Amino acid sequence: MSESRVTSRGGSACGREHFPLASPMLDDPRPFYARARRDEPVFWSDSLGLWVVTRYEDVCAVAKDASRFSSLDSITPKAATAPPPPELLAELMKGYPLLPSLVDSDPPIHTRGRALVTKALSLRRLAAFEPILRDIAERLVDDFLTKGHVELVHAFAIALPGNFIVDLLGLPREHLDQVDRWTTNSTAIFAGQDPLPSLLEHAKGFVAFQHYLADAIEDRRKNPRDDALSDIVTGAAALDPPFGVAELVNMLLQILFAGYETTAGLIAAAALELARDPELFAAARKDPGIIPSIVEEVLRTASPIHAMYRTALEDVEIGGAHIKKGERLQIAYISANHDEARFEEPLRFDLRRTAPNLAFGHGIHYCIGAPLARLEGRIALEVLTQRLPGLRLVPGQKLTYFPSATARRLESLELAWD
Repeated sequence: MSESRVTSRGGSACGREHFPLASPMLDDPRPFYARARRDEPVFWSDSLGLWVVTRYEDVCAVAKDASRFSSLDSITPKAATAPPPPELLAELMKGYPLLPSLVDSDPPIHTRGRALVTKALSLRRLAAFEPILRDIAERLVDDFLTKGHVELVHAFAIALPGNFIVDLLGLPREHLDQVDRWTTNSTAIFAGQDPLPSLLEHAKGFVAFQHYLADAIEDRRKNPRDDALSDIVTGAAALDPPFGVAELVNMLLQILFAGYETTAGLIAAAALELARDPELFAAARKDPGIIPSIVEEVLRTASPIHAMYRTALEDVEIGGAHIKKGERLQIAYISANHDEARFEEPLRFDLRRTAPNLAFGHGIHYCIGAPLARLEGRIALEVLTQRLPGLRLVPGQKLTYFPSATARRLESLELAWD
């Protein structure tokens, strides 16, 4: 871990200015994190009430050390130690309890759940995904090709992985728009940042989503098919003890979020990079063989999962900060992916980089869907570069990002082509 420099919870300059869900950090967090890595590599955030870990070495150390850092509540800054407001709790109790699942669990629960999803995303299935994904991508472009311009985030970046994940799970494709709205509700509930009236509306959608998934689970129990959801439900029934409906609902919520919200962030960020760099776009159009390298560098620079969270299971020192048992930490992947000690000139977009990045995490929680996300990103860019010559940004637009405690995605991206 980093060199020792005693850091306390109070008096942190970085901690007083750390507001990741508001401008200017929401627009571009890199300048702030560059300063933090230099001056306060581990600091106490007053706004989030937790420690923020910024350097690559320290982020890796925390992410891989499941014995000292728990992943419970890893997708939200606040631990679920206090009940929500009574009105919100009453609404949420109409659904299923929130239980630890893939991302926000520790062994042995994590181990059991991960094995189920690993089988559902097996290499056998992955080999068959490419033509399906390419067909979806081509049809999506067909829908807007003749218009000469498009808002790409919703028309393509969300729609491509969204259509695919509902196909993978065997859900009706015509339900995608509703699933997208429900996923937005779920994200808002887990973040817990909205005013109470908004959270109550999100809770209604979140509960409806839970019941929708429970119905799909029950259907697969009675009528298994050749889809990933059937594999998960069948495998869960064979466990000792078997997974119940609540456990499966929580698992599916995470699969759906990871399956398209994060991949949408990757595709949108990659399209932005191509649209503002004509030379890069021309090179990718001429030689699609460089596209996997573009995808990898976008994963580093954009970091579609910008942060995750841990809880210290014992007193520990990281980067000179004395962290007490029970205190929360944010591991800032987007900062680690721009660490000058790991990546030379980290603000430069460089296809020749070979050092692995942390876009998909590290340790036992390394993303199961990483091969699928890379495949989706590659196919998306192959189709966009071949079908949309002269791809460019529509002038005058302001790029804004969806405020999330974990995911980083453009809210919209207006593009035009020849």
